[in-house]
This record gives sequence, structure tokens and C-alpha cells, in this order.
Amino acid sequence: MKKHTRLCLGAFALTASLVNATTAYAQSSVTLYGSIDNGITYANNVSGKSILMEQGGVSKVNTLGFSGVEDLGAGRSAIFKLENGFSSTAGTLGQGGLLFGKQAYVGLRDHAIGEVTLGRQYDFTVQLEPYMPCLGCGIYAVENADLDRIAGERLNNAVRFASAPFAGFSFGGIYSFAQNSGSLSTNQGRAYSAMAKFERGAFSSMAVVTDINDAPIAVGSLGVTQFLGQRVTPGQSSIFVDNQRVVSVGALYHLGKWTPSFTYSNTRLSNHGVSATDQVWRVGTTYMPIASLTLAGQVAYDRFESSHWEELNLGADYFLSKRTDVYLDAAAERASGPGTVASMFLLGASSTDSQIAVRVGMKHLF
Repeated sequence: MKKHTRLCLGAFALTASLVNATTAYAQSSVTLYGSIDNGITYANNVSGKSILMEQGGVSKVNTLGFSGVEDLGAGRSAIFKLENGFSSTAGTLGQGGLLFGKQAYVGLRDHAIGEVTLGRQYDFTVQLEPYMPCLGCGIYAVENADLDRIAGERLNNAVRFASAPFAGFSFGGIYSFAQNSGSLSTNQGRAYSAMAKFERGAFSSMAVVTDINDAPIAVGSLGVTQFLGQRVTPGQSSIFVDNQRVVSVGALYHLGKWTPSFTYSNTRLSNHGVSATDQVWRVGTTYMPIASLTLAGQVAYDRFESSHWEELNLGADYFLSKRTDVYLDAAAERASGPGTVASMFLLGASSTDSQIAVRVGMKHLF
């Protein structure tokens, strides 16, 4: 009897140990995630010629990442993210060949207060993406040289705080130190970004300010011949300006199957005592006639000094499952102003004042 009792007690202790071990394991998790996007794009004029090409990361940037959470108790947790970008057409690393070029940070989260993270991470302008009326229309809907950073740009050596929502309000701030930022960063000098957001019911709005010293600007993609007093050639590599300051706002409202939205950005660029301002207005809507189909459209107007661009974007996205979809995008841009040409983002400058692009593609999330 005593032997039987000892065996039962031993089995109970072993079971309790296994339960505790399983519980401890469940409190810490690492998730592998990512996205793969690829498709065929036709453009009627890039440097004077029509092109037909395979291009990846247009509907969504190709990503492979690891994120982790460890429960510390009392509503607190440790978090981290290591995120890599890559080419789905060639298999090469993105962001200039960096191992974790998209994001690399570690931090702490308190569910009642918010989270603090340190490392390479996006400034808050990227959080305006959901307010873009035609985000589903792909990267061609972004401003020519992404002067307003809405396509998603990172800051190195950054400490970031993002609050938990309080009565519909949330806010955050980022400060990036200048040390060791390097040429593959979007800031060689100090930078900061701050945001305020309000959500209630079907309505959502957000305001962001981002200020960067020694910021790279892709002047060859802008479609102008003069930039801050310097001559620009098509395809010219980025130059660093003394300061880039972006102020942006966005708002949307869910109306059943319709979600109209708009964004406005004001970007001031300064270099060697010369300054210029770029302003972008976008307005449009998404429409879901059925659960598996999203239609979207927007009109955008971009003004950089005496140069102007008007663009129409249309998109149709059909979901084969929750993770896989096929899509069709179309974009048309018209430019005006002295020496100004059309130049859609990631396509390159046209030789004239107009440019048209059509794309069919597929993406998968995992």
C-alpha cells in the first residue's frame, strides 16, 4: 500500500512538473512571419521606352521576420522583432543588403501604459498607410520620390514610445541618435518623430511630424531638373539634405462596404541655406462588394515648387484565401511645370509629361 501511494505521489509530482513547464513555455513565444509579392508590370514610358518586367514587393514589400513576446507578469512583457526585406525576383537581401534591414529592436510592453523599444525601426509616418485611399493599389500610389516617407522609412539608433489607447486617444514619440547611422540609414543626423491618433466607432484620424537632419533624398526619382539649386539628372542617386521635416494628417470613415479616406502631407527640405516645400493631397475610397473582393481608387495631387503631378490610381484585389490574393493595379500620372516629367515611384522617370502603368500580381502572407 505504501509503495502504491509513493508511486501515485511520484506520478502526481511528475504531472505537476510537466504542467508547470508547459505553462512556462506558453508564456514565451517566437513567431515566424512574412510576405511574398510578385507580378508583371507594364509601363508605357521609362526613359523614353516602354517596359514589361517582373517586379516584386509592389503590393506589399517582401518580408521575412521573427517576433517574440515573453510574459513578465502583471500585464508586462518583453518584446523583440528582427525583420528582413528581400527580392522575390532574385532572392537577394533588401535595404542595401542589410541582414535585418527593415526592423531590428527589443523592448518592454505594459498593456495599460504602452511600449518602449530600442533599435532600427520605422518612424511614425508609416502608420498613415491605412489612411491612404488606395494602399491596395501598390507602391505606385506613393509620391514620386517618397518625400513624405509614407512608403515606410526607418531610423537607426532609435528609442520609441507608443502609448496604449486611452478613451480612443493614443500618442507616441521616437528619437534617433546620430551615432553610427551609416549610409544605409534614412538619417545620418539626429531625428525625431511624433504622432497623435484618435479612433471612435467608424472614424479614425492621425497626425504625424517627422524631422531629420542629414536625410537622403532620391532626387533622380522626383521628375525635376532642378532641386534646391542643384541640377538633377534622371536616375541620379540620392543626395543628403541638411534637414527634412514632414507634417502629415490622415482620416477615414467606415461606411459599410465603403471606406473613404484622405491624407495630406507637407514636406520642407533645406540644404545649404536653400529650402523648398512639397505638398501631397490624396483622396479616394475602398469598396468591398463581397467579402473576397476589394476595389479601390484615389486621385492625388503633388506640388513641389513650380512642378506639379496629378495621378489616378485604381486597384482590384481578389482574395483566394485569408492569406493569398491576386490583384490588378493601374496608374496614370501627368506632370506640368518647367522641365518636369512624370516619374512614378519605383518605375523611373518618363521622357514626357505622362506615364501609365498596369500590373497584375499575387501575394501570400504567412
